[in-house]
Amino acid sequence: MKIVSIRYKSLCVFFLLFQFESNVFAQSLLNKYPKVGEHFPAFILNDLHYFNSTKVNSETFLGKPLIIDFFSVGCEGCFASFPHLNNLKKEFDGRVQFVLIAKNSPGLQKQYEKYMKHYSLDMPVDYDDSTIWNQFGVYQVPYTLMIDSAGIIRQITIASELNTDVINKFLLGKSQKLFSGATQFDLENENAGFVFYDRNKPFLLKGNGGVDSSYGYRSILTSWDPRCLVYMDLFISKDNKNKADEIGITLSLLYRLAYGDTVNAIVPPSDLANMFGPENHYGQWANLPVVESSRKRLFDDRMYEGENTYSYSLQIPDSIAGAANLQAVMRNDLKSYFHFDVKIETRKWPTWDIIVKKDAVSKLKTKGGDPVVKGDFYSMTIRNKPLSSLLELIWGYNQHDTAVFLDKTGINFNIDLDMNCIWTDFNDIKRELNKNGLDIVRGETEVKVIVIRDGNQEVQK
Repeated sequence: MKIVSIRYKSLCVFFLLFQFESNVFAQSLLNKYPKVGEHFPAFILNDLHYFNSTKVNSETFLGKPLIIDFFSVGCEGCFASFPHLNNLKKEFDGRVQFVLIAKNSPGLQKQYEKYMKHYSLDMPVDYDDSTIWNQFGVYQVPYTLMIDSAGIIRQITIASELNTDVINKFLLGKSQKLFSGATQFDLENENAGFVFYDRNKPFLLKGNGGVDSSYGYRSILTSWDPRCLVYMDLFISKDNKNKADEIGITLSLLYRLAYGDTVNAIVPPSDLANMFGPENHYGQWANLPVVESSRKRLFDDRMYEGENTYSYSLQIPDSIAGAANLQAVMRNDLKSYFHFDVKIETRKWPTWDIIVKKDAVSKLKTKGGDPVVKGDFYSMTIRNKPLSSLLELIWGYNQHDTAVFLDKTGINFNIDLDMNCIWTDFNDIKRELNKNGLDIVRGETEVKVIVIRDGNQEVQK
């Protein structure tokens, strides 16, 4: 399972064209994308909602600092940030303008307005992207612009980086080191300072993701460079022969890859398991290692501070190619790099158990039809699918919880189910389960746990 994310939040990538001329939407200066320190391009919003006018131009926003947040239908990280942005809008009411700009697509407006109602959002939002996405060269979201009262772009970042202190410093004109969102200009301009990683080529070879002279052998560990974004595996599939590239990975995930049962599928039992082979040991292993070390701080997830996040690249000869050998080499590398002792132990582990009320069993049984799971972050429809499809949805949106999600219903037939809830809101999921005669309760089970302790060797400084 490939993920492209930061803190398990999706990054949605678009490649667009942009043309700009001051105060005119025109053709004269091709590939002139706005940058920090430059005036934002003139633009028109044709479908602005929850504002005093549905059609406005860029001059409407001059004279007061402006924060523009771009989002799309597939960007979980964008939607998760809206309540946070809404609180900041209230806090800086009258001093800072906030506007959301959507990458319009079927169902997006309906999805956003469900979020708006659920979280009582009060922010202007534009659904017409005919010019402004192209003009600003946006190809990746989350993506947030901080623009001063004179129309000068002061920061290109992401919404989760914003807080009271950050905005106060922005109002005072102070420079800040924030996680940077990249534009189409950065992608096309080799002098912009961004280095991009192509997952189809070996890391660092011929400048892919960095300078190719920065390694001495083909097993590489470096501090993560955010300009490479994030490309990593949640497991080592049996199809892996002689390479593993983990770009933007924490130590917890790296040790899980090296020592866990990661050659098999880790998704909950479902149709997806068939993609990875018949063996699926989900629920028999803890999600992450247990760290019992004086250097436990190394396992803290501090990606946004630029710490404790790595890029690891391994290639082994074809003569010993195979997932098991990749794991063996990874273990040796980690021992050399960090000097931890690692054991696999059996321990009691917390679970979230899905249970069913007796009188609800027959109501859940499918009425037939084509098997389908469809919906969005707010609602899902399950038809003629195993209950494991529900388990997988809950697990997929709540991976921050170390507990294992288990099916304790005993249901062995396909189900029909409608879940109208915010999938990132665990309490909302629980309420909706109860409406359908289901519940999710705390439990525990014995699982295998990767336990990391200080080694006998000299601690690496």
